[in-house]
Amino acid sequence: ISARRVISVCVDDFGQHEGINRAALELADRRRVSAVSCLVDGPAWSSGTHALRARTDNVEVGLHLNFTEDFGQGGCYALAGLIARAYGRQFDRVRIRAAVERQFDRFEQAMGQLPDFVDGHQHVHQLPVIRDQLIAVMDQRYGAAVRPWVRATVPASPTFKSWLIGRLGAKALAVLARQHGYPQNPRLVGVYGFDLSEATYLQHVKRWLDCASDGDVLMCHPSMPWRGEDPLQGSRHQEYLALSGDVFSALVASAGFEIGPLRGQWADTH
Repeated sequence: ISARRVISVCVDDFGQHEGINRAALELADRRRVSAVSCLVDGPAWSSGTHALRARTDNVEVGLHLNFTEDFGQGGCYALAGLIARAYGRQFDRVRIRAAVERQFDRFEQAMGQLPDFVDGHQHVHQLPVIRDQLIAVMDQRYGAAVRPWVRATVPASPTFKSWLIGRLGAKALAVLARQHGYPQNPRLVGVYGFDLSEATYLQHVKRWLDCASDGDVLMCHPSMPWRGEDPLQGSRHQEYLALSGDVFSALVASAGFEIGPLRGQWADTH
């Protein structure tokens, strides 16, 4: 039997609503996830931070950089428009940097620490202009401290959607991260169309784990039942049922993985 490998199972969108928060906290307590990525402008961010702070020994906590969900902050765009503006270099760099800094400020003020990692809601952190300003802000804040890891979107098993996500900036972000000393996960799994039942989602999990390697990230979007407005609520709840069940644990074990933090992967290199 080969040595066990670490995979980061990361709940995205903490702070968007209470259903997501409850799912993330419960799954963290049960060691089903090892990372939580936070929407610091989300309506449920402030109410969830105390409980999340109590779990930082169990999970890595990161910033889920947001430019596409307008939670009353302004300055957000539909994803297609954001991509077009980024590749057309039509952004005001000063405004982008200010938005990045504001989100770091909100995270640090609530959590009392810098993020363990950074990624992007709808993967916006890898887009032109945004990625440059993100790295510049992190350079200013982290200095010689242990660097956070930055999520790579390179697909482990390309479907059209995962291939497209990776094509929107994974290579350029990797160059920037390497130049500035920020480690990255090798590859990303967990991309699908938010259209699966619990059983079919678990089939996908098996395929993702079969092609994953040590240090990869499995992103997920679970939620406990919640009555508010969320177009992905049905899929989120199916993910929660899958991740909280015994089949998921068995799949992880049979694939030779341990769910754990990635910060230890690079502890000797910084």
